[in-house]
Amino acid sequence: MSEQNPAEPVHERHGIPRALRLAVLVVALVALLTGAGVLLAGRLAGAGSPFPAAFAPQQPALLAGNGALPLEGQPAPDFTLKTLDGNTITLSKLQGQPVLINFWASWCTPCRAEMPEIVRAYETHKADGLIVLAINMTFQDSLPEAQAFVKEFHMPFPVLLDDTGAVARDAYRVPVLPMSFFIDRKGIIVHRQIGAMNGKQIDTFVGEILK
Repeated sequence: MSEQNPAEPVHERHGIPRALRLAVLVVALVALLTGAGVLLAGRLAGAGSPFPAAFAPQQPALLAGNGALPLEGQPAPDFTLKTLDGNTITLSKLQGQPVLINFWASWCTPCRAEMPEIVRAYETHKADGLIVLAINMTFQDSLPEAQAFVKEFHMPFPVLLDDTGAVARDAYRVPVLPMSFFIDRKGIIVHRQIGAMNGKQIDTFVGEILK
């Protein structure tokens, strides 16, 4: 039996040039990426919106906020918004109380994943003065669907309607959903969270602003 050279290139043993196999792989990858781009473009066009209509669970939902996010250690940008029940809330008037601001939309899958834990944390700490402001991205959402979302999750805290994007897009530069800001009693941002939180994370961040 003849010996086989262990250093012999694989492509010589099988008769398929390495360059050819690499070329095939590159073409396949380009085709895959192109197909994914076409599919995403079709979804965006069908929705009539610059934002996708659905996202994989636990993955942040991409938005169009640009510029620098408000920094931890700095005062939270002030705003005034109407609530779902017709009242008006101004953030600066809540100074002296710990505030959790949560940006969400009814079409955001990870928003659905974290909302029960936000509700739980609020019910646990509302006696300590915790305030939750759930800001709906109304300028990229449907009011009836937002109302259904609130009813489904039995949200007991104020739901604010950002129908122009002045708060989420312009003031807070929200790049993804969900996104949360934890603000202490002095109105300072203690923590900002990009993407969905689990219960342990929420308890930790709430504990920081209850001090």
